[in-house]
Amino acid sequence: MALERLHEEIKSNVVAIDDNSPRHDNIYSAGVQLLELIRSDNFETIPITLIAKVFVDGFTTDYSTSALTSVLNQQTFQGLQNSELRPVISSLPAEYLDAKEDEITVIQRLDEHWLPYISQKLPVGPLWAVAYKGSEWESYFAAIKGLHEYDDVSIDEFKVLASSMQFQNEIVNRIAYENLILVEQKELRVILVQALKLIEEEIK
Repeated sequence: MALERLHEEIKSNVVAIDDNSPRHDNIYSAGVQLLELIRSDNFETIPITLIAKVFVDGFTTDYSTSALTSVLNQQTFQGLQNSELRPVISSLPAEYLDAKEDEITVIQRLDEHWLPYISQKLPVGPLWAVAYKGSEWESYFAAIKGLHEYDDVSIDEFKVLASSMQFQNEIVNRIAYENLILVEQKELRVILVQALKLIEEEIK
């Protein structure tokens, strides 16, 4: 039963990756688009949606590991017949940690640097509203009056900001972080799928 529970847990974690990787890819793509746009200097409005993705949007993937911990702490693990399965299961805690740490690093970077930085340059309310559109927080931000008014920053002022090396470097950094997360999640998914196949062979 322990291996069956682990099998179901791994399946749910694969689903979590499949659900969240596109969200990370959207942030990555927004960064690439934003960087190309401001370097081209070919825009007449503030690209608030792209800015929100890069400087505000962030989340972590919740991986369930209770069944994994249970298997590792039981005699079941020592009694595995498949010689390939034991090292794969043993590697999972570190693999989960690697994937999770990158997301946590980005959240910390958002809280401690990107949000404070962009809030000094642009009205932060609209950024939050755009970043969390379609989420459970959408109605909260939609109720704030004047949320989509950008009179505080003119397009000329924004172009000065966009041309600064710091602004562009922050975008480059976010792109790099999101790319790292996507790579780590892809590698984790490969290992999880391998584990599923080996577990299926073990419990036949």
